[in-house]
Amino acid sequence: MHAVRRIGTIIVLTAVGVLLPATSAMAQPPSATDTQAGACTDPNVPDCSWANTTPGTAGRPYVKYLAVTNGGATTVVVDNRTSSVQTPTPVAGTDLYAVVATQNACAAGQAPAQGVCYNPPNRVAVYLKHLAGSSWTEDFTTSTSSNPAVTTASVVDLIIGFHSAYSTLRWSWVNGVPSYWRNTVAAGSDGEVQVRFSPRTMPVMSSGGCSQIPVSTCDIAQATSEKLQPQLLLSMDTTLDAGLTGALFGTDSAFIGSLDMSPAPPGGAATLTYGIAAPHLNADGSPRVGSLYALLSSPMLTLLGTSVAAFDSTILNVTRTGDPGTSSAAWAGWTTAANGTDGQFLTISNISFSAPKFLVQKSSASNSKGKTPTLKVGSKVTLKQLLALGNYKVKAGSKVSAKVSTPKICGTVGNAIKGLKVGTCKGTITITPKKGKATKKAFTFKVTKTGKRLPLALHH
Repeated sequence: MHAVRRIGTIIVLTAVGVLLPATSAMAQPPSATDTQAGACTDPNVPDCSWANTTPGTAGRPYVKYLAVTNGGATTVVVDNRTSSVQTPTPVAGTDLYAVVATQNACAAGQAPAQGVCYNPPNRVAVYLKHLAGSSWTEDFTTSTSSNPAVTTASVVDLIIGFHSAYSTLRWSWVNGVPSYWRNTVAAGSDGEVQVRFSPRTMPVMSSGGCSQIPVSTCDIAQATSEKLQPQLLLSMDTTLDAGLTGALFGTDSAFIGSLDMSPAPPGGAATLTYGIAAPHLNADGSPRVGSLYALLSSPMLTLLGTSVAAFDSTILNVTRTGDPGTSSAAWAGWTTAANGTDGQFLTISNISFSAPKFLVQKSSASNSKGKTPTLKVGSKVTLKQLLALGNYKVKAGSKVSAKVSTPKICGTVGNAIKGLKVGTCKGTITITPKKGKATKKAFTFKVTKTGKRLPLALHH
């Protein structure tokens, strides 16, 4: 997606297609470096180029390295790691490039104003493009003939350099599945970010309506088309909590994403809210299903009340909020050696749309004297007790049932869950009212030899 944002509701319009077309059929196509000049993501704001910003062309972020790996073979497109040229020349024979563009920038002579425009820009877009005939495009849906090819099986390796005058990085979003993230950017100093990701398709619409940041709604029912558009969005918004510095998340089949942090209250822990938006239906009319990928680095885990060493999937709850729908969450460890950063990698899959949000917070169970919820082997906890401990009220006349997903660790016995073996018990409680739809609550707790019934984590 060539993301184009207007502030206020910060509308993102997809501008898929060609850039800088040749002036005649006989004209030579523009060079890759020509397309970087004046890079601007809002056609409705005249001349919103880097030249009109406080960092200027010389102070903007720049591409230090770009390579693509396909089937184990890596093709280097840009290697600017030692010279640090603002607009580096790509390797001869390649027809791929990465453009660093303004987002929400003010036009020449326009005064900055909250919700109107920003100087310096509060976001930066880095999007890949390739030469198609006599012009450049950021649509890679059918780009297998480009050199190098970019597909959903590719791994894009991108390093972006920052200058000290413009280094207020907060969160970063990539359209794809991240596999590596390294961040050395700090306010007031030079630095860089490196991301490796496999790009994913995203919906394209003929108008806006799914682009408010923070994400809140998407009023477009169906996409016009689905495009493969590799890109990285960097939030430089200083109004966001500094705890988001260097945060990374990615999406599959989403139009846009956002991330907010609520600071920790006295004696408590911070919370994160991820939002993504896309039309409910794919371009072919089928229901859209997507994924969210989020790296919670060691500093972020600390803010959430845990750590890399102490992390357990029961410590943090992941709850879908906003519009109702489906989703499932899983955690995996990241290390500096393998992934560039120590932390936990959250994958939320099977997401239905239009504008879901996901709240990540320390569970009430782990907030209880710092203990992990446990149940002694051979002991039982009733379903009503589980729901009551999770502060969930059941309407009179509702039917309550449970299903465990770890039958070797725990099992259902009548209207209760019994600990069978030391391990982690997981399952789902279903509450079916006399009228209306059934509600499901997932539960997780430890079964130990000496456990007690403590408050348990319940979530959607």
